[in-house]
Amino acid sequence: MSAAGAAMWGLFAALALECLDLLGALRRAGRPPWRGAGEPGVVPYAISAAVRCLTGAGLAAAVAAAGQVTTAGGAAAVGLAAPLLLTHLVRLARPVVGAGVSAGTPAAAPTGSPGSTLLASARPSRLRVKLPAARKKTGDDHRAD
Repeated sequence: MSAAGAAMWGLFAALALECLDLLGALRRAGRPPWRGAGEPGVVPYAISAAVRCLTGAGLAAAVAAAGQVTTAGGAAAVGLAAPLLLTHLVRLARPVVGAGVSAGTPAAAPTGSPGSTLLASARPSRLRVKLPAARKKTGDDHRAD
């Protein structure tokens, strides 16, 4: 498969992912995501979607040019995974950047160790985990406790 063909399949898969993401946001909020309070406008939203789609196309083309992907399905899978990986890497980088700016002296590792500043700045200040809401018990709940 050529790099151009793989790029098209990667772009198609990334664009499909963006459309599904937009549909999910519309269903959750009942309005476009850029109209929410404190959310960026339509232009930053469109730019971020375009960057994620181009990332999917570019990575699919690069992998196909290296000979690692030879089918359309493989190129689409790479194009689908690239925006997800980019989003998760950005989410992981935010605590590291914030910790690196606010960290004074490394407290986790001894000061003389080779990776002491990296260890201190790579740890987020606190772990944020969103747990599912507890289910309320009703009178017609017949499960045994």
